[in-house]
Amino acid sequence: MKIEKTNLPKGEVEFKIIIDEKEFEGYHAKGLQVVKNNIEIDGFRKGNATEEAIVKKYGDMIILEEMANIALRDAYIKAIADHKIIPVTDPKVTITKLAKGNPLELTMVVPVMPEVKLPAYTKLAKDARGNDEKIEVTDKDIADVLEELRKGRATQHDHEAHDHNHEGHDHAHEHTHENVTLPELNDEFAQSFGGDFKNLEDLKNKVGENLKLEKEQKAREKKRAAIMEKLIAETTIDMPEAIIEGELTSMLAQMKADVTRFGGTWEEYLTHSKKTEDEIKSDWRKDAEKRAMSQLILHKIAEAEKLTATDEEIEVELVRLLATVQDADEHRAKNYLYQALTNEKVLKFLEGSK
Repeated sequence: MKIEKTNLPKGEVEFKIIIDEKEFEGYHAKGLQVVKNNIEIDGFRKGNATEEAIVKKYGDMIILEEMANIALRDAYIKAIADHKIIPVTDPKVTITKLAKGNPLELTMVVPVMPEVKLPAYTKLAKDARGNDEKIEVTDKDIADVLEELRKGRATQHDHEAHDHNHEGHDHAHEHTHENVTLPELNDEFAQSFGGDFKNLEDLKNKVGENLKLEKEQKAREKKRAAIMEKLIAETTIDMPEAIIEGELTSMLAQMKADVTRFGGTWEEYLTHSKKTEDEIKSDWRKDAEKRAMSQLILHKIAEAEKLTATDEEIEVELVRLLATVQDADEHRAKNYLYQALTNEKVLKFLEGSK
């Protein structure tokens, strides 16, 4: 078996494969048996037709094609093992020569896991995140939230007035006046939110804590986004089309699930958005490429810094996930958690890099 490898653009490799006639003939018995198992010929039980009867009815090519199918699977396994590549999807196979008593010649184009050339990521992360902002919650922030809470507990009173003329006929002129009464901001108001709040001060403190957590979360997300933008801009990846397509498929599946969850149908969504599915994918393409690049970069840094989720960490989160997501597939859930927890470790590392 002769295998020649050529690197193509966009993260693909091409294998030109020649299997000489003697080696190809070695697949004859297996190919013939596959054909026997899949066809029916009058006068023979299924699986027992003679080669002569098969060739007479279908020609030589039916056997040669099955021989080629088996041979190319072996060739594919050998090619990726010998050249130490990691395919990301199935290969595109073109058989260029297939004839009895001849070598088998074929080409395979394989999208492979691209090489990621990382920049000086710790320095870039430090530059991107800048100086840590001081997170402050003002009295006005707390007052604004308390005002929203008051509005949420407002009571409404409707008043109707009817005008009658002098003859006593009802003109049915109806006027509706809506008076909105906001509750007083006092200890009683605070206690209406549950036993944790003894007085208004307790409620103010809790609102302040929640606002601080919210602001810290937003600041963290902003910092992480800045770090990833910088890393994406400075990292070289020859991205295979198949990886971007895979990301787009995943994004589309998520959107369809969201639409269904909110009681709509995908067809209704497309009608409302006045776009086809292909147009939506085209709009999302840059985002899909960024998402794919982010994942590859985080994976490469995780390898370089030996940062991975442990089995124990995955098990703890798996219990929580399975308790909240009905009918979750455990194997897929574990893979998802491994990636999510590993990514979290890398992002924390980048946030704190000196």
